Parts: sequence; C-alpha cells; structure tokens
Amino acid sequence: MIDIINIVSFFILYPAILFVLTFIITTYFLHNRKKSFGIAADVTTFLLFFSVSHVFFIIFSMKIGFLLIVFALILASIITYLDWRTKNEIEIQPLLRKIWRLLFLLLCLFYAFIWLFGVIRYVFNYIS
Repeated sequence: MIDIINIVSFFILYPAILFVLTFIITTYFLHNRKKSFGIAADVTTFLLFFSVSHVFFIIFSMKIGFLLIVFALILASIITYLDWRTKNEIEIQPLLRKIWRLLFLLLCLFYAFIWLFGVIRYVFNYIS
C-alpha cells in the first residue's frame, strides 16, 4: 500500500514523467502518435490539478485547489457558451475534449511557471 502511495506522490510532483510514460506506452499499443498524445494529455490533466495545487502550496504556503476547480468551471462555462453561440448545437464529447485539452495546456503552463519561480527563489535564497 505504501508503494502505491509513493508512486502516486511521485507522479503528482513530476507530472511530465507520467505524460511521457503514458505517451510511450500508448504509442506502443496504438501505433498512432496523435491519439497517444491526446490520451497522455487526458491522463496527465487529472494529476495536474493536484500537482499545481501542491507545488503552489509548497512555494507560497497557500491552498489553491478550490480556486483551480472554480477556474476550470468558469473556463468550461465560457467555452460552452462560445461553442453554443457559434454552432447553435452543442456536441458534448467534442466540447468536453476541447475543455479538457485547454485545461491541460493552461495547467502545464501554470505548473512550469510555478516550478521555475520556485527554482529561482531557491537559488536566490541559497545565494543570500
């Protein structure tokens, strides 16, 4: 049981490794890089919610998990509204995929910025 917790904790701290592993495994089985990339992004997005929240808490001592969920819901509402205005007919599965992939991109960028800020902050603390 402790091994499973350690593995999940590792992937929460390093979601890029989960992305790469998922991409390699799905590419091996599906032989389709585009579909494999999408599956890896979908799997990683779920963990990115926890990763961003945890890394933000480590660096700034503030919990933002609830704010991330609110942000995701507002973003989903906006995308749904824009999709409805342009198409007049909402197709659920493509809409959810679009929202989930946009969340992947935004959470990856946010994670990278937080991580980079943490490294720079650590270096400055080490120097001074």
